[in-house]
Amino acid sequence: MGLPEPIHVETSVPLQKELQRALKFGLPLSESTAGTLLPHLRSVVARSIHPDDLLSRVDALNQLLVRVIVDLPDDDLGPAAQILFGIAAGTRRATLTARREKSAALLDYDNDHFRKRVEPKIVELVAIALHRDMLHYKSRGRRAPAAEEPTGDTPSLKEEDLTDQEELVSRIWQHVYGLRAELIATGRLSGQPGFEAKAEDHQQAARRQHRELRRLIDEYVATYRERFIRQGDTEYDAEGILRLAGWRL
Repeated sequence: MGLPEPIHVETSVPLQKELQRALKFGLPLSESTAGTLLPHLRSVVARSIHPDDLLSRVDALNQLLVRVIVDLPDDDLGPAAQILFGIAAGTRRATLTARREKSAALLDYDNDHFRKRVEPKIVELVAIALHRDMLHYKSRGRRAPAAEEPTGDTPSLKEEDLTDQEELVSRIWQHVYGLRAELIATGRLSGQPGFEAKAEDHQQAARRQHRELRRLIDEYVATYRERFIRQGDTEYDAEGILRLAGWRL
């Protein structure tokens, strides 16, 4: 049985219900604790390195939730949210009761008031931020060019393609595939007698590709303040791009 199709929600309400349920476990969520909605959100699936694999979706979900929670704009509830969801130092394996008590103490509330009045506000803030991220992601989305009919016509660049950002994205993907090619060549030749020197040449070339790819990714994140790099309909986490290329050296 395959995974569900990517899900889009119209409001943050179903997200609040799922996040409240997830609090019992804290982050990171696992395949058994992530539930049936959050790992299949369209914005999560699009960020997965392997969208057809549940574990990959859950990994993308955990990364997104951490980013959303850390970036909450509320100076009081933001730090409490990090404790409540188990991403603050020393809270990862704490029980929900312990996390609630620590969050309540941080905000100087008694435990009962925190659980009934404050915790729902924190969950709502996270759900709204997650929903807003989905809408923001949708607004940035851009469809891949339609397949060309085999007429011999060459696809042309459009005016909207002629930007610094588009050039940088293209160079990043150039080095992703360059790195992958060198890694394949290294692996292919390393086990063949007489090709040891050639394999070493490809390994060194892979390291150069890796360094340049790392530099370009850092430049992209610093310049455009975005951690996701697009290819067609899909956005990839900047750090995940290195894994996508198969980097293991």
